[in-house]
Amino acid sequence: MPSPIKSEAPSDGLYVHEFRISSEAFGWISIKKAAYCLSGRCSFDFQSDGKEIICKLLFLQPQTEKTFASIELAFRAELLDQDLRVRIADETTPLRNAILAFAFSKTGIQSPE
Repeated sequence: MPSPIKSEAPSDGLYVHEFRISSEAFGWISIKKAAYCLSGRCSFDFQSDGKEIICKLLFLQPQTEKTFASIELAFRAELLDQDLRVRIADETTPLRNAILAFAFSKTGIQSPE
C-alpha cells in the first residue's frame, strides 16, 4: 500500500489524511460516486494536480493510522467498483436504448403519424 503524503491536524481543526490517485485511470464521476458511498465515515476534498488527483479524508476527531489506511483502502476498492459501473453503463447505453425503444414501440403510447 502506498504511504500517505501526510496525516495531520491543520489549523482549521480538521484531521486530514492525504493520498493520490491517477487522473488518467479514474474519472471525476467515479471519484465522486466512491466518495459518496463512504461519506458516512468521513468527508472528502479533492484537488487536481496535473496527472494526479489529491484526495483528502477529513475528520473532526483524531484518527489512528490504521483507520486512515482502512478508509483509504475502502475508498480505492469502491473507486474501482464505481469506475467499472460507469464504464459498463457507457458501453451498454446503445443496447439499453434500443431495448427501451423496441419495448415502447409495442405499447401504442405513441400516436401514429
